[in-house]
Amino acid sequence: MSLEQTEVANVITGKFPQNIGFKESSKKSERSFDGPISKAMWAKVSALDSKYPDTFDWSAYDQLYNRFGDNQPRGGVVFKTTFKLVNHHLTCTKCHYSFEIDSYGRGCMHDCTYCYAKEQLSAHGYWKRPIPFPVDLSEVRKTLYTVFETDKPSKWRDVMMKRVPLRIGSMSDSFMWMDQKYGVTKELLRMLNFYKYPYVIFTRSDLVAHEDYLPLIDPNLGSVQFSISGNNEKLTKSIEPGAPSPKRRFEALKTLADAGIWTAIRVNPLFPLRPDGYFTDKDTLLKRFGSESAIPELPLYDEGFFSDIAESKAKTVIAGFVRLSPASINSMSKAAEVDLKQFFTPEVMKGHNDKHYSDREISHYYRWFKQESLKYGFRFTTCYIGNGAKDYYQYQSLWDNKKDCCDIVGNVKSFTTTSQTVPWQERIKHASNEVAAKKGYAEDREMELIFEGKNNEPEIQL
Repeated sequence: MSLEQTEVANVITGKFPQNIGFKESSKKSERSFDGPISKAMWAKVSALDSKYPDTFDWSAYDQLYNRFGDNQPRGGVVFKTTFKLVNHHLTCTKCHYSFEIDSYGRGCMHDCTYCYAKEQLSAHGYWKRPIPFPVDLSEVRKTLYTVFETDKPSKWRDVMMKRVPLRIGSMSDSFMWMDQKYGVTKELLRMLNFYKYPYVIFTRSDLVAHEDYLPLIDPNLGSVQFSISGNNEKLTKSIEPGAPSPKRRFEALKTLADAGIWTAIRVNPLFPLRPDGYFTDKDTLLKRFGSESAIPELPLYDEGFFSDIAESKAKTVIAGFVRLSPASINSMSKAAEVDLKQFFTPEVMKGHNDKHYSDREISHYYRWFKQESLKYGFRFTTCYIGNGAKDYYQYQSLWDNKKDCCDIVGNVKSFTTTSQTVPWQERIKHASNEVAAKKGYAEDREMELIFEGKNNEPEIQL
């Protein structure tokens, strides 16, 4: 069995040892690491005059390094990108939780067929070559120490001192079962708890509710959002081959809710059941396909989905309608054995840009989900990412929490602010593409004028 096949098998079964052979010492001075990677990391963190009780096994990185020997993967076995602030980007200027970290990078074992991160990183030869790799925790430690235990400069000081909540999981899933072996996400939670830093977890993995992880999620600091696209177990397995089943995710949500943790289900992406126009322009669709029986179907969820949500005790459902690139349409069509090109209108399918549904059809789905939320007693909100800033505004009447599209502010004690409070000067400072960030700023101001009749902050000189 190849290395990748072994990792995939371990992810699906959750079979990983509980530790990797390091025996903790009771005294900090007695601890030492001098492996090919751990030596430098240990030198960095042990030089910090920190009050944080470090018990992490830094040799986990050495084990990864030694597995590859002379054939180290492209980019190495350490993921170098730590914190990110991304609400300077044109597609997410209104995102409330855009201060992010991935505890694993350059891949995800869930391997969802529609994943935008998979498509982007595959194009550059970085996706799962051959597995995701853990973030540099020594740099995370240093950043948190610098901001909260010193007066030294840090590019993250302004953001962190405002306690802008940190999103865990963006381009990968931080709770893949491989973390039982490496413990990187577990250590990240310990760090955030120590510094009383608020966080929201985005995941598809039931590892988050495992007995080793559940005690590390502070209900006053953290919230968990589970991505679940439907209750059709077979179809979900086809399009999310490495992820735990919907049943396991629903069970994990119950466990989290019983522990007093504020939870949400992200039906995001929200996939359509039928082609665009089925519910809002049926006559046109019948002309196109000839008969009702000829209209294709993607039966990812049914009416039972809403009762499953209610039984999971999730407080909120966050729906965000799907948009797909041509490549994602092809890969998902193959996996689901449904031609998704037929789901978009012929006009929309022209060109190479991402494909979207019509506003009227999207509105139908959102209002349907809103009605079901009222029927079953869970809260509802929408996510606009991928569908343009207008969607941030035009569906706010459906939100139960008008202050927060993720419905955490006011429900978790430490969540008193969001990424929206970060001024544009700060956002642009963290942008890798200043020209694109300035374009995002201009559109943000334009949308505020259109939908709010004002700008939320004075115009800045760029």
